[in-house]
Amino acid sequence: MSFLDWFVVVIAACYIIFAIDDLIFDVTYWFGRLMGWWERPRVRQADLDAVPQKKIAWLIPAWSEDEVIAGMLTYNLGRIDYDRYDVWVGTYQNDPATQQEVAKVAQFSPRVRWVVTDHDGPTSKADCMNNIVAGLQRHELATGERYDLIVMHDPEDIIHPLEFKLTNWYFSSEEVDFVQLPVLSTSPKWYDFVAGTYIDEFSEMYAKNMYVRQRLTPFVPSAGVATTMRRSALEELIDETGGLPYAVNSLTEDYDLGLKMAIADRRTKFLSQKIEVTDEDGKTSEELVATWAPFPHTFDTAVRQRTRWMSGIVFQAWEHWKWPGTLGLKWVLAHDRRGPFGYLVVLFGYLLVLALVSYEWVRTFYDPTLPKVLQHPAFTTLFFIGIFLLVNRLLQRAIAVHRFYGLGQALLAIFRTPFSNLVNMVASFRAAWRYWYSQATGKPMTWDKTSHAIPPVIARSLRIGERLVLAGKITPQQLMLALGAQRQRQRPIGEILVSQGAISRSELRAELGA
Repeated sequence: MSFLDWFVVVIAACYIIFAIDDLIFDVTYWFGRLMGWWERPRVRQADLDAVPQKKIAWLIPAWSEDEVIAGMLTYNLGRIDYDRYDVWVGTYQNDPATQQEVAKVAQFSPRVRWVVTDHDGPTSKADCMNNIVAGLQRHELATGERYDLIVMHDPEDIIHPLEFKLTNWYFSSEEVDFVQLPVLSTSPKWYDFVAGTYIDEFSEMYAKNMYVRQRLTPFVPSAGVATTMRRSALEELIDETGGLPYAVNSLTEDYDLGLKMAIADRRTKFLSQKIEVTDEDGKTSEELVATWAPFPHTFDTAVRQRTRWMSGIVFQAWEHWKWPGTLGLKWVLAHDRRGPFGYLVVLFGYLLVLALVSYEWVRTFYDPTLPKVLQHPAFTTLFFIGIFLLVNRLLQRAIAVHRFYGLGQALLAIFRTPFSNLVNMVASFRAAWRYWYSQATGKPMTWDKTSHAIPPVIARSLRIGERLVLAGKITPQQLMLALGAQRQRQRPIGEILVSQGAISRSELRAELGA
């Protein structure tokens, strides 16, 4: 065979190996559906309400989040259906803007506490989280109170109102140390292919792959958000690591946390649970308890974010952990770390297809005397195997997206797949370069965070009083007085604020029209 023949065989063989790796997830998941492995018991909101509440510490690392943190904190604090919790925000001493926004919310919510590092940022999410934990421990020593559960979230997360009640119920009924809930991207416009790649990949992860990982391996990775761990497990990590529970030498401390727990044989679970809720009219419905968050909408920001993910998951995790544990764990680690090589194969595959199509176009329409290529019968077999695996891959992704986002986005997911591969391809090569440069120079890779903005749906959902406080138009005390008057007079809160002289009618109209 010619060099081209061998090249095609090697690319096709690698592609088929990776496709079979994905096929294991597909077959296991659908077999599990038939066997009822993934079924969860019916849970009503009344069942959650009946469980005594554990004390929860909600942790948020924040660097340069002044545009989003106050609004998102206000939104979530006003809607979380739970009593015994505090929110701990980690900020940096050289980021006064974020501290100022957190202080705004702390004025009217005694739940909000924040920790300021004694060094400049940004460092890493792990370093920020370790500072939060240290501040939390100092608070416990000073007050004598103790938290039972630790919940991790990012500043831009939209938290389900029943998340804390669900995890409280689950930790009370199950012997578990660590729980990961589904994390999904807010739905983008149909033409926004960058943001669409996130809903495609997250849908497949949380509609299928997480179930299979939990069944075949002890490793349930943390997403860094919607992750809850038992306080005793955190204490063990602190003891084992000399006071630093989160790995500061990893850009993906969340992934590292889940792997650390799996290796230590701790009980980790993925929990995808629907809750039966009853509205004010007595109608019942089921809601999936999941965290939703906006993700990057531009090619550059998506590449930078995925570069961080791949740097930590592929290179740093391999450097720190090698290949520990059971055969199942080794297989999942190989699956997670295949990114750079896998996308190199995809790149060569795309170039090969482009070259062959171009050649056949020229041979058919311009120069029929050119010789045919790839005439061996084996190439036909490889072609049809590849087509079957490709169609299966597209179908599996579309089914997963349909589960969360409906038919329209499911169909778009098919067309977004090549674009998703392109984004991940660039991120893989950038991650490989950054890791090599770090190793060659001895300079650690830093927290290359992406900027966030409050999703429009959340901005519109903020109550008028919340928006006025955040805008600095009224004080928290003025809002509390107006709310007290509203309970007696049943008038719109804006009208009461105007009548009390807290705000002018023109300012109210301007805010309502915002």
